[in-house]
Amino acid sequence: MIRRSHLIAVRINRQFLRDRRFLGMSLLVPFLLMLLMKYIFDSLPGLVRLGVHISDYAIMVAAYLVFFIAFVLSTIVLVRDRVIGTLSRMFVCGYRRREIVLGYIAGYSTIASIQTVEVLLLTRYLFDVRLLPDIAPVLLTMLSLAVVSVGLGVFISNFARNEGQIFPFIPLVSVPAALLSGIAIPIDDLPLALQWLSYLVPLRYAADVLREVLVEGGDFTGALGPFLALIAFGVVLVSLASFTLKERE
Repeated sequence: MIRRSHLIAVRINRQFLRDRRFLGMSLLVPFLLMLLMKYIFDSLPGLVRLGVHISDYAIMVAAYLVFFIAFVLSTIVLVRDRVIGTLSRMFVCGYRRREIVLGYIAGYSTIASIQTVEVLLLTRYLFDVRLLPDIAPVLLTMLSLAVVSVGLGVFISNFARNEGQIFPFIPLVSVPAALLSGIAIPIDDLPLALQWLSYLVPLRYAADVLREVLVEGGDFTGALGPFLALIAFGVVLVSLASFTLKERE
């Protein structure tokens, strides 16, 4: 199973390298979005007078960008492979559903990891966010979030048969992620029903870890609970994606 999943991942990475326009846009979009966020924050000096620490919000928004971009990237590209018949050919060649899902997640996680490092570097230098000495848990959390987002994208893509059908899913995932993760609104200020619903948002667990380590000055052991929940979320998504992937489209 590992060998076949590895072959799928290698094929996906080769596709990324050959499609230079797609690869360039994948790296340019995070850069432009971070610059836009920097411009907006700098144009609101009143936030500083109110005691708002821009760096605290910057790392949270950076986590959201990692989540959103990895999700959209993996969803659209996998649907494209379904349309052109790549998935059907893999099934004909005897690939199993779990092998295909793990291969796609491994392949997309490569570019998602590069985007994660890019976003963290931009956060550090544009917003002067001090990542040291906590860079290891922060990087581990962001990379885990990227992988989980890819898994979510693979799962969601199983319910679309073409690129047009995937677009309604994007706001259905991205908007609740922004509102229920604690980034835009504190979870304790939400109605009780939405507080319970927030447990279904993987970004919430990553935000909890980043908040504990960078904002509140705690250590990684204090944030181990939400980090393990994030990992468990990824395992569940891989299982769901494997179960819902159909052999005949």
